Amino acid sequence: MRKRALITTMIVVLLAVGFPPTKQVDIEVKVKQHKEKPEPLPTQATWAEKKANKKMALAFAQTGWGWNKQQQICLVKLFTQESRFDHLADNPESTAFGIGQVLSEKSRDPAIQILRAYKYIEHRYQNPCNAYNHHLRRNWY
Repeated sequence: MRKRALITTMIVVLLAVGFPPTKQVDIEVKVKQHKEKPEPLPTQATWAEKKANKKMALAFAQTGWGWNKQQQICLVKLFTQESRFDHLADNPESTAFGIGQVLSEKSRDPAIQILRAYKYIEHRYQNPCNAYNHHLRRNWY
């Protein structure tokens, strides 16, 4: 941003003192907006597999952890942003893998991935809404 502002200021100053530009230069500037939505990434799991993974995750959240509806909503938002419930989602920038994008996850079994993600969420954040709020601030949880 500073570089663009400096260039714009220099051009304005040059024009103001009577130095017309000798060459027209087209500059393309891409500006990121705050909280820009990421482009959808291709997924490896089928739509049916992701739907089944989501159903399983919600069933585990309610029966195994006793998380209420609000916590389940946060969980769906978190896992949707992380992997879109794709149990084969692989992060090329880290060792994160699977539905919860847990670091160093090796299992390709969606049930194990979900349970490990829940254990991590409960240990570090106490509940999915705390984890999701952290994710909104830091873009990781």
